Amino acid sequence: MKALSVHLTDICNSKCSFCIVDSPFVKEDSISRKRVSRFLRENADKGYEAVNIHGGEATIRKDLMEILDEIRDLGYPTVYLQTNGRKMAHMKYTQELVDRGVALFIVSMHGATSLTQDRISKSLGSFDQAVRGLRNIKETGAKIRTNSVVCKDNFTEIPDIATLCMDLGADHINISALHTAGTAFRNFWEVTPRYDEIQPYVFEAVDRAVAREQVITLEGFPFCAIPGYDKYMINWRENQFKMLYRTWLFDDYEGYMDANTRVKDERCGGCAHNATCGGVYKEYAEMIGWDEFHPVLPLTAV
Repeated sequence: MKALSVHLTDICNSKCSFCIVDSPFVKEDSISRKRVSRFLRENADKGYEAVNIHGGEATIRKDLMEILDEIRDLGYPTVYLQTNGRKMAHMKYTQELVDRGVALFIVSMHGATSLTQDRISKSLGSFDQAVRGLRNIKETGAKIRTNSVVCKDNFTEIPDIATLCMDLGADHINISALHTAGTAFRNFWEVTPRYDEIQPYVFEAVDRAVAREQVITLEGFPFCAIPGYDKYMINWRENQFKMLYRTWLFDDYEGYMDANTRVKDERCGGCAHNATCGGVYKEYAEMIGWDEFHPVLPLTAV
């Protein structure tokens, strides 16, 4: 799939302890409507199949509906919205988004209970709002992909989060390794678990989904940290994203991530997954090291 990806705002109505955008510490938004509109106009009629919009929290923009109208008027086929789901608790608002072309809602679910999710988001009521939001989205007939970032506060709940998302009607569940940048780097030791610590819980979540024939993917994990489950890694190379992020333009966002946010150790050269694995987030490698990572030996013919 060929898609545009647009960062609409630095600001969020939650203050997640691992926010990669660093929204809890952003005082002023840096995103101008003029720059967004120019990006959309310049790429219209170039074969892009969707526009993926995100933030911060895109739904707090007062001109979001106008931006969605602009996307539709320029002829883009569909819109994906990455959101914490809180404003979807209002059915009228959710229906307005769907009516303006949002076909896929990518909703953050970081807890199986309000105690966990509200603690992570530092926003009382955020869990209950997201749950109501998911139910409302389901009622409109739009598609839902949930995204759960694994951190110290929630890793033991990951299987239950997956079950909750399935019970709420998610079409696709995605479990993400923590990207240790932004607020996550500020709070590194507070939020960052080791991969070998979270592994059994991630595996159980996948097993529960597979047992229910649910689509589930993993994202951002080094392949050697999920032995036997690497087949569930989401393949972003099948999707070409051209991204506008603040004042930066990335023609190949996944390529940028591989080249600039992840690193490999010398031992990775002998791993069977070296060609496809993105490596380890560089901050994790610097702070925790490489002792838990072991190359997967290539299969040899008998």
